[in-house]
Amino acid sequence: MDPRFNILKDYQAYGLLAFVVTVFATPLASRLAQRLGVMDMPDQVLKPHARPTPYLGGAAICLGWAGAVVAALFAKDLAVERQVLIPILLGGIAMSVLGLGDDIRQLSPKFRLTLGVLIIGVVLISTGTGFRLVDSVFALAGIHNLPRVFSVPVSLLISVFIVLGACNSTNLIDGLNGLCTGVTGIISFGFFLLALFLAVGYPDALGGPVRLVLAIAMFGAAMGFLPFNFYGKIFMGDAGSMLLGYNCGIIILLFAEWGIFRWVIGALMIFALPVFDTALALFRRWRSGRSILAGDRSHFYDQLVQRGLTVPQSVLVSYGLAIFFVAVGLLVVWVRTWAALIVFVIVCLNTALIAWAFGLTHPEESPISDPPPQDDEPASTD
Repeated sequence: MDPRFNILKDYQAYGLLAFVVTVFATPLASRLAQRLGVMDMPDQVLKPHARPTPYLGGAAICLGWAGAVVAALFAKDLAVERQVLIPILLGGIAMSVLGLGDDIRQLSPKFRLTLGVLIIGVVLISTGTGFRLVDSVFALAGIHNLPRVFSVPVSLLISVFIVLGACNSTNLIDGLNGLCTGVTGIISFGFFLLALFLAVGYPDALGGPVRLVLAIAMFGAAMGFLPFNFYGKIFMGDAGSMLLGYNCGIIILLFAEWGIFRWVIGALMIFALPVFDTALALFRRWRSGRSILAGDRSHFYDQLVQRGLTVPQSVLVSYGLAIFFVAVGLLVVWVRTWAALIVFVIVCLNTALIAWAFGLTHPEESPISDPPPQDDEPASTD
């Protein structure tokens, strides 16, 4: 039997467990949110959904993801590095709790950023995740054995930025029903496939079981939450989006553990849609003369709605783009590192050119005045 199918068979149970736990936990989270009054209230500007909506979906996602990871820790048939997976698990829970605190009490951006950096930094330092990032980059130029006093601190700084940036990107793309959930579900499955190919081609690669567990657990949790979120029955809030981004950022860094940069390139390409949406929104805010940190309707998906697509259509278009980026990211399995880098640059440049050609980069000419969506198309907040 193909070894890839053997690996899939070994890990599919964890994805299924995350799915089942999230499916059962989401209605409970919804009822708890209504009882406690943890509701996302519409404002017809950045939150144009039709009615108050429960806001504890992220807790259900976290429960499903964490349940699958804990099961993997106690599995006897997996050679999972517990000293790596346990801190990552605790860090994910901490990031979700931080997001939940912001959902409930609106924490200050400075406090949320500081605590987020602290959580991520502790996880990276305790596990050594991302410490070989700079080494893998310099290896492209044939430079090896960099002084650790240089490579480790620089790698750590870049790694914190990557994970924090991933958290921010998934938070910003959480703007339509089912968008963040479905897109990160597709991305997580892409990560799983990339990790699967790496495990088959390089059985001795560091972090193999950890990558596979994290990716399939997040895929299962996202798919378990998607049916409820797609129709606007419950929102994930920052508790969910920050966990999803944290998980994606950590997995990207784990692909650097093998020391071959093309796997990092592939992971970054798989995660390209949230990065593209964030870059587009920041660029439009800058061109409009507004603060790049101010919330608005400058996102890619907002522009699709403004151009006449319904919310479900805009979400499905985004799913298609996410699948495209995943497919391109998986090309690294069959090409050399320099070829992967060239493909990455070409795709990024063409994405920017297409966005410019279709007017997606134009600054907003007037204040937000979009009509609210219909009752069956409420949009969540970013």
